[in-house]
Parts: sequence; structure tokens; C-alpha cells
Amino acid sequence: MMIFMDKPKTSRPKFLPATLREKNRYVAYQVISEKKLLFSDLNSALWNSILNFLGELDSAKMRVWIMKDTYDDAKQTGTIKCAHDYVEHVRSALILMQRIGDVRVAIKILGVSGTMKGARTKFIPQERTIAEFVKEGKKY
Repeated sequence: MMIFMDKPKTSRPKFLPATLREKNRYVAYQVISEKKLLFSDLNSALWNSILNFLGELDSAKMRVWIMKDTYDDAKQTGTIKCAHDYVEHVRSALILMQRIGDVRVAIKILGVSGTMKGARTKFIPQERTIAEFVKEGKKY
């Protein structure tokens, strides 16, 4: 009697369909301050503002993620990922920030998008070359 062994299948993780996934929004912001701020200082101040405004329970429901890789030190712009039904709470917590350490700050909300790519391209200004303008069919 011969026993045939099947090769072990390499299983890939099964992803949820888009209709069952939790919906996220990306809030693009700009920090207006007297001095340039480091991301670490801004990150701790943003978390303190969110926790003071909403508390631990609601901040956990918001699923806030302050994205380090999208923060630009020179322009002081970045994005925050949050749950789609808590966008207004995030906006309120950001607007309530007045100081980070000894530096007075104001957070300007540039816009809200459903994708990270949309938040970057629509709301965060980027330097482009003349070749990119010509490629889009625009005159410079």
C-alpha cells in the first residue's frame, strides 16, 4: 500500500474583504510654531492632548496612529490615521493644543482623506519640477 503525501501548502494570511474592514481616515495637519519642533516632542504633545480631551477609553476607540514616516520636519506637516467616525474628535483635540513645552503652537488642519495617498497629494504641498507639470499637461 502506497501513501502519497501532499506537499505542505504555504498558506497566506486571509485578509478581510473591504466591506468588513474598519474604515480609516487620514487627517493632514500643519504645525505653525515659533520654532521648529522635533517629531518626538510633537508626538508626545499630540497624545497628551488627545488623552486630556477624550480620556483613555475614547482615545482607544478612535484608533489614533500618529504617522512618523509622513512627518516633514522642514514644512512641519504630517498625517494622523484615525477611525472614520472619530474624525471630528481628532480635529478638536488638535485645535486645542496651544503649547508644546515653552513653544506656542497652532495646529492647522489641511484636510481629511480616506486614503494616505489622497491625504499626501491633495493637502500636503510638495515641490515639483517643471517636467512633472509638463507631464500633467499644464503650462508653467
